[in-house]
Amino acid sequence: MKKKLISIIIPVYNTEQYLRECLDSVVNQTYKNLEIIIIDDWSTDNSGKICDEYANNDKRIKVLHQKNADLSAARNAGLKIATWEYIWYIDSDDYVELDMYEKLYSLIETSKSDLVICNWYINQKDGLWIKNTKFPNKKIVDPDEALEYFYNSMYVWNKLYSKEFVKDLLFVETFAQDVIYNFAIFKKIKRIACLDECLNYYRYNPTSRLHTKKFRKNRFIFLNEWINQEILYAKERSLHKLENLLIDARCGIIIKWLSIIFLENKIDQVDAENLLKLIRQNIFLFLKSKRNIIKKLFVLVACVNVKFASKIYKLMLKSRLYKEDL
Repeated sequence: MKKKLISIIIPVYNTEQYLRECLDSVVNQTYKNLEIIIIDDWSTDNSGKICDEYANNDKRIKVLHQKNADLSAARNAGLKIATWEYIWYIDSDDYVELDMYEKLYSLIETSKSDLVICNWYINQKDGLWIKNTKFPNKKIVDPDEALEYFYNSMYVWNKLYSKEFVKDLLFVETFAQDVIYNFAIFKKIKRIACLDECLNYYRYNPTSRLHTKKFRKNRFIFLNEWINQEILYAKERSLHKLENLLIDARCGIIIKWLSIIFLENKIDQVDAENLLKLIRQNIFLFLKSKRNIIKKLFVLVACVNVKFASKIYKLMLKSRLYKEDL
């Protein structure tokens, strides 16, 4: 029996340093029935040329060069031309084990799952790769259980998706797009399977466009409204763990945007106060979270005096007491 087609969607933007390692790990998979879609988002380095070079040497590769947009738009462009039965997303500065798709395909077929997930490695500043082994070999058939169990792994780059559940779903252009995408999927899936092996290598890149340096009020409003809807969903279904996780996530996102405002030349007092108002509503839950003491102290200071907190924040960044990636 012919194996089903897996479409791989790879957004690319100025990652020539890592791009060959990524593409080599995909084209040399032991699982051969692949459709590899590369979206070059108007790179200004040699990434676009590298993409074309690989396409000339492998008929399975399609390259789309598009004017600079963002990660969501690039992924959506790939989805629109994909002819897949299963789909996998990979960032162009990451790479995977050469037998990853073989193993995940076998698992999704034998378990009759709608989605499979694997563990991963994450790189450290010293260049070492650390295993992330959150998930044991396990099957989950209840969507509510899945939302709570996988909440802290709502990435798209460690999951193989069945077409049936994502064929009409696009990414939204906002921070935490992976989370929104997966929430929509997890609410309707019937079965998930986990593989305990670490099969892909995730490279955290603080210069990525994922880590925006500009406060976009409309995107924050959208994301906050989305979180409110999911909190209501969790309340209605008595998913108390998920409800608390979502409230805590909202605090984290607010702090993210607040830090961006502090880094801008001019602080918008109204924007900052509106963000802090939401923090104050959940301050006790935030203080009980696992975030480090520096972040908690920073938020407490900000709740009292925004301008003073802005000065303190910049000093902490210079002294490396506070990581900008919140």
